[in-house]
Amino acid sequence: MASPNHSPTTPPGPRSASATADPSLGYLIRYAHRAFVKALAQELEPHGISTAEWSALRVLWMQEGVTQVELAERMRVEKASLTGVLSGLEAKRLILRARNLDDRRKINLRLTPAGRGLEARLMACAHAINEKATQGLPPTQVGEVRALLNAFIANLEGVRAR
Repeated sequence: MASPNHSPTTPPGPRSASATADPSLGYLIRYAHRAFVKALAQELEPHGISTAEWSALRVLWMQEGVTQVELAERMRVEKASLTGVLSGLEAKRLILRARNLDDRRKINLRLTPAGRGLEARLMACAHAINEKATQGLPPTQVGEVRALLNAFIANLEGVRAR
């Protein structure tokens, strides 16, 4: 029998969310994303880093020297939405913007030693949130969720999964 807080087709969860929940995949993915971002923000807060700054740093830890346009593409955000984020990272002395020597119209983004130095601590924060989100799930199910989400993304972006 369904509880008053959710029907058999409505996902269980906090009453405020489940009472009006649309059980569609889009809703569930968005709700999971919001919960994940909120938990990550709480982990990052003592380090003085926002989730938007975290996302930019994460890309730069993998590949420095990208332009703002390339960074926006990798983060799947609009270039203009990165302006404030990059200004904040620059003000915190975590990144440097340098004119591209081959094309003076482009600005390349590089980490400072302080920006590089945050990698281990902030990756530990992300790891902690991943652990919290997947607690009690067998590794095979976590792998299945990853594979399914990658397939959803590929389908929606019109890319064939290999």
